[in-house]
Amino acid sequence: MSLRVGTLAIVLSISSLVVVPLVAQTATAEFSISGTSTVRAWTCTAEGAMEIEPGSSSEPVPGFPSGVEAVSIVVSVAAIECPEEDMMEHLQEALEEPEYPEITYRLEEYSFKTENSAEATGTMTIHGTPKPITFDIQLEESAGGVRGVGETSIDMTEFGVEPPSVWLGMLNVGEVVTIKFMALLPAAQ
Repeated sequence: MSLRVGTLAIVLSISSLVVVPLVAQTATAEFSISGTSTVRAWTCTAEGAMEIEPGSSSEPVPGFPSGVEAVSIVVSVAAIECPEEDMMEHLQEALEEPEYPEITYRLEEYSFKTENSAEATGTMTIHGTPKPITFDIQLEESAGGVRGVGETSIDMTEFGVEPPSVWLGMLNVGEVVTIKFMALLPAAQ
């Protein structure tokens, strides 16, 4: 189900290519994980902790004149919220939450496509399985800093996660989930 949270998240969250001083800064990224099943579409949400380290030789980013060296995002599987308790239980069971309690993303590189959009590449780890992922981020300046927004899709089975199947196979969750994320990084002081 919502494996990409984090990554989601992946996902996600490279929006951290945004504003920050010369010291590592933390922020929170918001995620939604959406998918389908044989019965209906579904969406779960989560928040992830994000740490951004300024760079020394990367492409400049608003608020980071020397670019971004690293971005790390961690989403607790237990923190993923679904509209129904059963759905959360099935998700945590599929992700084997006790053994793999976190979904992580680590930015490895980025390049600007336009003044307000970038392509981010990094490694997402879900269910203990690391995989490379590339996605686009839209950057929007706001009164509170810079807002990064992005979206990507993943196939849960590529991370070793078997999509939930319940009611003797009458309800089967689709393998592909879409992760959307938004992160607001405060303007550099």
